[in-house]
Amino acid sequence: MAIKRPSKSMGTPGGKPVASVAARHVDPRPQRQMGPGNRYLGWLCKNRSCGVVIAIAPPPAGSKVAVPEFDDQLTAVKCPHCGDEDLYRWSARSEHEYIPESAGT
Repeated sequence: MAIKRPSKSMGTPGGKPVASVAARHVDPRPQRQMGPGNRYLGWLCKNRSCGVVIAIAPPPAGSKVAVPEFDDQLTAVKCPHCGDEDLYRWSARSEHEYIPESAGT
């Protein structure tokens, strides 16, 4: 008697991720390099208790700026303020004013 095994081509893919995380490495700008009231390119932290801007550090001098293959690329970024890591869309970057957490309360 033959052993029945599930076909790999049937049904929905079980172990495949829905959205692949890009291999893009983004360095956030450290807090000590950010001045209150200045505007920085980046994202707002998705953590509701934080919500501070995650600024993108400028590339080192002499290096080429990597252009994403497509605008909707996902990037994993760790917030330098609260330490939470989340996925951000590369196309969702914009300029935000930096307001330190202590000044907001």
